[in-house]
Amino acid sequence: METISEQNNIFIYYMFNNFSPEKIIIFAIIFICLFEASAQVCLKKFDSNNKNTYFYFIIGAILYFFVVNLLCYCYTQKGRVSNVNIMWSSMSIIIVIIFAFIFLKENVNKYQIIAIVFALLAIYFANKK
Repeated sequence: METISEQNNIFIYYMFNNFSPEKIIIFAIIFICLFEASAQVCLKKFDSNNKNTYFYFIIGAILYFFVVNLLCYCYTQKGRVSNVNIMWSSMSIIIVIIFAFIFLKENVNKYQIIAIVFALLAIYFANKK
């Protein structure tokens, strides 16, 4: 009988072997953008004059650590630096605007909407073969 650890390893092996490297990179970039946007929200809430907000600084730093590790993972999955960077930058624009609107109550103007459209076009054309 398999142990729980062996069952988890089989699940992870099965899960990642059914995805192409391109799909794994896309999922990793989505997580990179989510971690980065969350870190930016935490760092915006950080106030060095208030000791109670150092928690936000620590969480933001930890999230950026995950960003770096996921980027390294993308490059080890044969991700082209140019494509990974275009997708990361473009998705980051979209997610940061959405996070700022939802969590920081910032207004979204028509130019930011246009930026989102261009970011989506950049992702599309960067991955077109």
